Amino acid sequence: MKKLVFSVLGLAFIFFMAFSIAPTSIASAPNYVNLNKMQEIKQLNSPMFKGQAIYEGKGSCSVCHQKNGQGLPQTFPPLANADYLLEDINRAIRQTMYGSTESITVNGFTYPGNEMLLKDLSDEEVRDVVYYILNSWGNNGGVVTIEDVQAQRK
Repeated sequence: MKKLVFSVLGLAFIFFMAFSIAPTSIASAPNYVNLNKMQEIKQLNSPMFKGQAIYEGKGSCSVCHQKNGQGLPQTFPPLANADYLLEDINRAIRQTMYGSTESITVNGFTYPGNEMLLKDLSDEEVRDVVYYILNSWGNNGGVVTIEDVQAQRK
């Protein structure tokens, strides 16, 4: 009888210990969720994400140059794999801020100068949208800094 009582008490002790430790393991799970949330927030603050939001939203760039960066043939030049764009990053910054009324040749095709609908973009917004354009659709244009943008302000 003593063996049965000790066996039952032993099993009860094991179950008690097992269930009292389990909440500690579960309680640490939110740390993983928080790390994932932090990575998501970091991504949302990246120049690529913010630049895309400006390109497709406030900046209205996608209206003419399209979401895929292909532009509209004979009207609005492509930004995807655009030799003109990648030749001079400072010119890309200036044109983002002030537009261009002169005709340009992109990938062998001439486009008429167009008056852009200029939006009042902050230095950070210009940096982010130019960074997005230079690094999207097969472009490998590198980095744009706030200092680069400020140097092009009139």
